[in-house]
Amino acid sequence: MTPTTHVRRKAVSTGAARGIGAAVARRPAGDGMAVGVIDLDEADAGRVDHAGAKAGLIGFTRSLALRLGPHGVTANAIAPGFVVSDMTRASARRLGLSFEEFRYRAEQSIPAGRVGLPDDIAPSASFLVSPGAGLVSGQVIYVAGGPVD
Repeated sequence: MTPTTHVRRKAVSTGAARGIGAAVARRPAGDGMAVGVIDLDEADAGRVDHAGAKAGLIGFTRSLALRLGPHGVTANAIAPGFVVSDMTRASARRLGLSFEEFRYRAEQSIPAGRVGLPDDIAPSASFLVSPGAGLVSGQVIYVAGGPVD
């Protein structure tokens, strides 16, 4: 991987989080919550930059929670596992697999025995922005079908 590719990937992974943090920081006290999304695919030796960006977003979420908590704002992250999407279809193509084979392999490694759909992620986001989650802050919620070794 070239240094330029590394910089571009890191910018994509962290740019949205910085924008969210800045926007939330300008809101009136007690006027909302922030939810970020971190993809949770397995780390591999060829994606060191991606793993580093994810770890940075987890730290960013915790720091944002500490900074904005006194103003009544919570900050949390959702870490979905394999979710059927254009991104997972592109990953299959990049690996030279059919999407069906890619999905099947993923399902074999997930304790719940199935991959996620966008509708599996939405309830967690809804909870995190609800009044019932007022004391949930600085957390990463894994919506991945169970722990994967």
